[in-house]
Amino acid sequence: MVPPSPPGAAPAIDVERRLVLQQRYAPLEIATGIEQPNRYDLFTERGAQVGRAAEISTGAGGFLTRWFLGSRRPFRMEIALGDAAAPSEVVRAERPWKWFLDRIDIAGGDGRPIGSVRQRLSFLRRRFDLLSPGGALRARIVGPVFHPWTFVVETGPAGAGREVGRIEKRWGGLATETFTDADTFALSLPQGDPALRRLVLAAAILVDFAYFENRGR
Repeated sequence: MVPPSPPGAAPAIDVERRLVLQQRYAPLEIATGIEQPNRYDLFTERGAQVGRAAEISTGAGGFLTRWFLGSRRPFRMEIALGDAAAPSEVVRAERPWKWFLDRIDIAGGDGRPIGSVRQRLSFLRRRFDLLSPGGALRARIVGPVFHPWTFVVETGPAGAGREVGRIEKRWGGLATETFTDADTFALSLPQGDPALRRLVLAAAILVDFAYFENRGR
């Protein structure tokens, strides 16, 4: 087992070029088909756990929302970066209910907005815009039609952008892919931009909900 970063160190999301986001198995969900709140673990490529994310969904209201809306449900999620016992940073993500064109808003633990990820209408490819708190375009995420498990983060003019990162779904094995929603994503993060890195992490969670949940149901 690879030890986590020492206390006081910068969060891995600010220093690591690549991270791995892995959704936890939900045995009750597998056994009953009843959607459970999503939970994720964040690792370095060397296997050190450097974060975790948990969907906040409790009580009868949360159960009914998951039951009737499934992967389309609104949610609030807390993303703890750093050590599990004493995280160095908490990021909050909120996905409002949208019938069409997904969205997730990101804020720091103090409530200050970091930005948002918004799905855009595109007929030939999947696209999300990564926006500043004021709505300015920071980057876009493009999913090529013939590469359904790859999402490229790019900046610059549309159609002539420069790749600065990627979200790539990894093959989890036949049983995992067929019977569970426990997906794993390899994240290549933009360099030198902490806010944009957090938006890419949140975008990976939104991509999971939008394209890879509810298999086999």
